Amino acid sequence: MKMINCVKLILRFKSAGMIACLVLSQFMASGTGFAQSETSGYSMKFTRPEYDDPTSRKLIKNYLTATGGKQAHIDLQSVYASGTITEAGKTKSFELVERQDGRRHLTYTWRHLGRDYKEVIAFDGVIAWKQKLSPKKGIPQELSKIEAWHFANQRWLIQPFVVPLKAKYVFVYQGSSKVAGRDSHLIVGLTQDGEKSFHYIDKETFLVTRWGGYGYIGGIKEYLDYQATRFEYVGGVLLARELTLIAETQAFGKVVFDDFEANPDLDLKMFYQPPDDLPTLRQRPVQP
Repeated sequence: MKMINCVKLILRFKSAGMIACLVLSQFMASGTGFAQSETSGYSMKFTRPEYDDPTSRKLIKNYLTATGGKQAHIDLQSVYASGTITEAGKTKSFELVERQDGRRHLTYTWRHLGRDYKEVIAFDGVIAWKQKLSPKKGIPQELSKIEAWHFANQRWLIQPFVVPLKAKYVFVYQGSSKVAGRDSHLIVGLTQDGEKSFHYIDKETFLVTRWGGYGYIGGIKEYLDYQATRFEYVGGVLLARELTLIAETQAFGKVVFDDFEANPDLDLKMFYQPPDDLPTLRQRPVQP
């Protein structure tokens, strides 16, 4: 028999100078899959229109209002966060930086068989790359096309609903769906190159509770989603504090944020792929 956990989310909403508190009770089966209806929009074909449709615009406006206001989102130019990520029973620590212009920098550290490991994955606005830093420093490498698109477009914290990031997408309303049993709206962000980013907006709270798009897991191309289960204000904006990682309809991991910092001082060089400074082995010419 599956055990049922009751998860209470305490959310604060600011509207017309008043603060209201809303308690949501979600019953989620621990270790279970998710309803197929929650990913039904993924199989649809889309034609990218020139502008957002009116329903999507209204839902995005409601989301911005419910999570701190549009100006608060605009003012939140960057976010630093640290925490842990667990996948397939393995836990890593991470440090994450996300910016409103789309740039991201993610550092993983973990220990395995007595050795310390460290890896960086980043997106500079054009190129997504990765580099192993320890126990042995590796050569910086660009991510594959799908890996790069997923890392650049499926952020953990900042949603693409204010410029400059929003300018990359046109949003199309796709109807009703459910997330963890709750009624939700589904809107799809379409890029100029035809890629799709799915966003589920709760019908009662107007929070984005699930989002995702194509990615790779275990070398297989799958829809990889993030489902928010806890939230916290950071720099006046309500952001996810805990995420469930989902491949198609199955949960496979969790992200827990421990600390946040709004608009930290950053060295923007961190986002750019470093030059290959590893020595090149030269062979002596072969004498005839």
